[in-house]
Amino acid sequence: MRLAAASALALAGLLACAGGYPHEVFNPPDSGLPIGSSDAGDAGPDAGCTALTLNGVPAVDGCFGNAPTTATGTVNTVNCSIDISLGTSTGPCRGVVAGPSDAFDGGCQGGFYTCTSPSLPGTLTCVYGTTICAIKICDAGTSCP
Repeated sequence: MRLAAASALALAGLLACAGGYPHEVFNPPDSGLPIGSSDAGDAGPDAGCTALTLNGVPAVDGCFGNAPTTATGTVNTVNCSIDISLGTSTGPCRGVVAGPSDAFDGGCQGGFYTCTSPSLPGTLTCVYGTTICAIKICDAGTSCP
């Protein structure tokens, strides 16, 4: 009986020094963020991504005089990245994608342009200094305006 009391006293002392029973380890407080959701649209790989293959889909390169062209690329679902080849000198566009719509965050023309898009296919808004242009990547089978 004496050993049980000594053990209980030792455990109580240890927990008192540690700030109490480590309830947070097994039931962490709710951060208010749902698991697996987007994180405010930075298009980082932490939001997951969706498999996508662009196989010569129609595109319009507004960074290259609104030239009609094609876009080709495949989302790497392991690291949520994509390299998009364009038929113009603005390509390639490289970056990361996130979420069910594959929001894009990256650059084109070797990083000359910084580009983002809420989805792929979709419109990449690209910036260089004060210059803003857009590259529209269309759905397969849809002609671009």
